Amino acid sequence: MFLKGAAAALAACLCFGQAEAADMAAPKMMPPEAKAPDPIIGFAFYSQIASDYNFRGVSQSDRQYSYQSFFETQFFNNLAYAGFYTWQTRLPTRPDFEFDLVAGIRPVFDKLSFDLGVIYYYYPGETPLIINGTTFTTRNTDFIEYAGKALYQATPELAIGANVFFAPNYLGQHTNGTYASGTIAYTLPAAWFSFLPEAYAGGFSISGEGGHYFLGAAKTSATGFIPFDLPSYNYGNVGISWAYKNLLVDLRFHTTDLNPTQCFNLTTDPKGILRGTGRSDWCGDAVIGSIRWQASTANPGVYAEPGGFLNIFK
Repeated sequence: MFLKGAAAALAACLCFGQAEAADMAAPKMMPPEAKAPDPIIGFAFYSQIASDYNFRGVSQSDRQYSYQSFFETQFFNNLAYAGFYTWQTRLPTRPDFEFDLVAGIRPVFDKLSFDLGVIYYYYPGETPLIINGTTFTTRNTDFIEYAGKALYQATPELAIGANVFFAPNYLGQHTNGTYASGTIAYTLPAAWFSFLPEAYAGGFSISGEGGHYFLGAAKTSATGFIPFDLPSYNYGNVGISWAYKNLLVDLRFHTTDLNPTQCFNLTTDPKGILRGTGRSDWCGDAVIGSIRWQASTANPGVYAEPGGFLNIFK
């Protein structure tokens, strides 16, 4: 945050009869407030539990809860960053978890900001899904993705964004994957929640995203290296969030236009194999709730208060 110092000028002139210049009070100029230097290095983190891990409309945790965390180091007032995410998953190749390594830059031009980065999706401990001697997945689904995001803060309450992600080897399937989406977020007036105690009435916002995933033809050992078209699809979500100090609570509806057969072809959901249906519910409509504890050096929340963590509900 940039602070503008204010210079206050005070000139006192006392004129009782005929006063000499030496008797006049000298003007006093208050020194401008010192500008806080931009931080060279900063940090951000969160830890959250979600009722499902949904990645662009597809469950990554078999419609079950998922513990997730994030840590990031920021350089030169958040111009550059590097960090990682962890996600609890339940995927066909049975990785121990998903581990995302991220790095990039975030230039800002007045109300317009960008995030240009790279993401490496790492799934440690993977094994191919083999049922009755038939191999249904590759051994390794790690992949790299390049990301470009833009966000325009139209008003203090309204933010509009656009995103593009490109993976040259989507999920190790030897095919491209491009995801493009638009986002919108609006901070709701605290007066709408006047029925709540004043301390809790602010911090509500609504947001949504609509996008399309363009996927090509997989060519792996599981397909005999014969091209197999992966279904491209539309995805959207809309939800309401509440932020209070370091807490963020979110309730969100997710949907895609994939039918159960297309979803199985995309995910290789083991239940579709074991039940002999060739269908999956991982891409269907879902209402997902999450609760997050977050902080950063720019917004430390209770960590900047004398009582620290104990001040969360004060």
